[in-house]
Amino acid sequence: MRNTRRSFLYHDVANELRTRITSGVYAPGSRLPSLSELMEEFSVSAITVRRALTELTYEGLIRGHQGLGVFVKDKPRIHRVLAGSPEHTIGDEITRAGFEPRLMEIGYAEVEADETIAARLKVPRGSRIFAHTKLTFADDEPVALHVLHLRPRLAKQLRNDLATQFIFVLLKTRKVPIDILHCTFCATTLGEEHADLFGLPAGAPVLRVEYTMATRTGTPMMLGTTIARAERFTYEVELQQRRPRR
Repeated sequence: MRNTRRSFLYHDVANELRTRITSGVYAPGSRLPSLSELMEEFSVSAITVRRALTELTYEGLIRGHQGLGVFVKDKPRIHRVLAGSPEHTIGDEITRAGFEPRLMEIGYAEVEADETIAARLKVPRGSRIFAHTKLTFADDEPVALHVLHLRPRLAKQLRNDLATQFIFVLLKTRKVPIDILHCTFCATTLGEEHADLFGLPAGAPVLRVEYTMATRTGTPMMLGTTIARAERFTYEVELQQRRPRR
């Protein structure tokens, strides 16, 4: 009887295992299926499986333990702390986790504020505002997507450096005060419109942070959305209790 299962080459096996690792099917620290199990699943020889595993080892995704098997490498989590002043950026915390931070601009355009954005910015629906989108990398891995919606005056003031600087540092450099920073956090899944940017399948778990920066009078000047890989980030918020004056 003819075997109808697909005949895989070693790079096909490597690609499939890489996808399972990056999407979280094989979690950090977990053990991969055995050599014989992978041979059976992909209908390939032991040599093909070993070549695929060697490729992933060179990429730093897996490690072998003599007599125990092959395991997905643990990656340090990026610890995002929001306490007091927001001057410490995601880039700072990526560096502390042992990775090299990098930004890549995805888009910058003048757009009309839809109903949701208009309500949050407290402007009429259809007002002209600016939208800016960029990716944050840890080494060469995309770990967070940032979307900003800015009033025109502030967008013009920040435009030249939006692509290359983290927003809180840029605001400090340009002496733009942040009197009020309101944040909301939720767990959600990656949408199809952003899946390719992360190299992950739609439905992968992510953290979504929505924040509004406002003046002392409460007038919003910028909206932000950060979508961060759930398995790479830990968010910490420190609250200080205000004591009544005596």
